[in-house]
Parts: sequence; structure tokens; C-alpha cells
Amino acid sequence: MTARAPRERPLAHQALLLAAATGTAQVLVAVLYLLAARGVEPAEFGATVSAIALGTAAAGFIDFGTNNHWTRELARKAMPDQLFEDRLFSKLVYTITAAGGWALLCLLFLPQSHVWLAGPITAALVINQAYQVRLRSAARGELVALVILCDRVAATMLFAGMSLAGVDAPVALWAALTAGSLAAAVIARRLGGVRKGGIRPRLTNPWSGAHFFGLGVVANSAQALDLTILSAVAGSTAAGVYGAVNRWTQPMALLAAAFSSALAPYAARSSTLSEAWGQLRRALWMPLGAIGVSIAVFFAAPFVVDLLLGRAYEDSSATLQVLALVVIPSIICQPLVVILQSFKRDRFVAGVMITAALGQLMLVLVLGGSSGALGAAQAALAAQIFILLALVGGTIHLGRSTLKE
Repeated sequence: MTARAPRERPLAHQALLLAAATGTAQVLVAVLYLLAARGVEPAEFGATVSAIALGTAAAGFIDFGTNNHWTRELARKAMPDQLFEDRLFSKLVYTITAAGGWALLCLLFLPQSHVWLAGPITAALVINQAYQVRLRSAARGELVALVILCDRVAATMLFAGMSLAGVDAPVALWAALTAGSLAAAVIARRLGGVRKGGIRPRLTNPWSGAHFFGLGVVANSAQALDLTILSAVAGSTAAGVYGAVNRWTQPMALLAAAFSSALAPYAARSSTLSEAWGQLRRALWMPLGAIGVSIAVFFAAPFVVDLLLGRAYEDSSATLQVLALVVIPSIICQPLVVILQSFKRDRFVAGVMITAALGQLMLVLVLGGSSGALGAAQAALAAQIFILLALVGGTIHLGRSTLKE
């Protein structure tokens, strides 16, 4: 039995708090990386951050959509507490075992390498994110935002303390990030409700039922390979032109992601599509506002690129304009994905995402070779338009099917 949760906040409030917390967390991490890089040889710093990146990617692979799947099932009250505790316990046991084994083997056979650091980073991230599931499923986005902030604030304080104590900056960086995630996991567990009497968990398959969620995540991650492919087919100059601006649309995407994250438990509780639409409509101004910002970026791109990057990157302005258009269907697609997955259309969503990812990467091979950075941006736009049309079609089909039931 869990402690009774306080009354949940409105969807828009939760989304705003999540966006603010995530944005602040990203700034703090950027500051930590900046401070850790100062006074350290690039080779040493690069080895450390590469290991951190490897651990972060491994955490996503190990999760393989389980957190999103559990959030949906708990919100719909379709997963008994015993089953959730079994799967949570199992994922943590398997993760800690795998991460510990990786670290040990690397220390034994690659003692001069930093790749062993991926082990503790992976374990800490998986534990932290897994303990947020109860809060997310209970529509307590404001508490998830608090956990996210606690994670990075704790990491910042620990990094500062270790730096003052004379610890090497790269060591302080990975240790602070690991400890911050573990501290946030403890807080998330307490906020999620400490179990009284308890259920003795048992080992089971934690990924059961989540494979289509996982395939969708993998397909989405694969789209990030566009820069690598562009560099191979068009050279480093084209990659530089593209890479200089391809992250500038993240603030709009961040707001849409926070909105979709807050929407997930509400959509999962809905019995009909019209009921889910009623929940979404209450905070519709948020994705519409993000679309408005994207349109503004489209028109301001030539001036902004010239001001921030200089004339050497003037070709980036057209690329940024196309990428600003890419964000618009992406903003619309994110809540559609949440709604379709909430109504157990995760297999359909995974199929759409895999098809779009493969199509985009193939288009980058063709268009990137002929048009450089602009071609890669056009490939991303084509993929997002395909996703939008497919998801709209799937949502219409879902609406018709629920009316017949």
C-alpha cells in the first residue's frame, strides 16, 4: 500500500514546470562540462565525456521503453503493484549486474581506458529514471520537475565540493553526475510513496510488453545519425554547416516534450479519444506557442546566423530555416504519439518511426551528397511530414474504431 498522493496540478502547470526544470538542468550540465574542461588536456576530457556519453546511451538501450510502458499501465490501473515491483526490481538488478560487470572487465583488461566509467553512469541513470515512473503515472509532473532539478543541483554542488578539495576535474565530473542521479532516485522513491508492509519482489522479465515502445525510441535515436552520414557523403564542411545550427531548435522541442510527458498519464486514463482530446485542449496553447516560435525562427534565421556565427556560416541560415519547419510537424506529432501509445497503438507508432528513420537516413545519403547541409535538413523535413501524415491517419482510424465500440 502506498501513501496517498496529494491532488494533482493542471496539465499546463505540470508541463511548464517540467520544461523549466529540464531547461535549467541542461544549463547546469553545460556549466559543469565547461568547468571540467578548463585546465584539462582535451584528450583526457574527451575520454571522460565519451565514456559518459556511452553510459547515457546504454541507459536508454537498457530501458528500451519500459518506463513509458509502465507509466501507461499504472495510469490505466492495468498493472498490479506486485507486477510493477517485480519488473522494477528486476530491471535494477539486471542493470547493476551488467554495469558492474562492464566496469570490472574494463578495469581488468583495459586499465588505461576510461570506458569503465560508463558502468556507474548507466546504473545511476536507469535507477533514477525508473523511480520517477510512479510520479509520472500519477500525473505529478511538478514532483518529477523537482527530482530533475535536485539531480543537477546535487551534481553541481558535489562537483564544486570535489573541485575545492583538489579532485581532478574529469573525475569530479563523472562522480558528481553519478551521485546526483542516485540522490535524485532516493528523492523520487520517497515522493512516489514509501511502501508500508511491502511486497517482496521477484526476478522476472522487465521488458515484457514494452518492445514496441523500445523500438520507437531506438528509431528516434537512429535519426541522430544524419550528421554522421552527412559528414561521410558531403564532407566535414557540410557537416559543420549543419551541425552549427541543428541544435538551435531544441528550446521549441523541449517545450513540446514537456507537454507530451505531462499529457501521458491523462491520455492513459482516458477511455475515448474525445476524452483524451479534452485533456489535451486545456493546455493546447503550449504546443501552439512552440509552433509560433518556430515560425519566428524561420524568418529570423538569416539575421541570427549572421549575428552569432558570422559570414563564414551564411549557408547555415537556409539550413536553419528548413530545420525550423521540421520542428512544426514534430511538435504536433509528439502528443499524437502519446495518445496512440496510450490506446495501445504502440506497434503502429513503432512501425511509423522505424520507417521514417530509415527513409530519412537514405534521403541524407542522396540529398546530402548533392545539396550538402540543406539536403540533410530537407531529408529531416520529409521524414517529419511522413510521420505527421501517418500519425494523423492513425489517430483518425483510432477515433472511428472507438466510436464503433
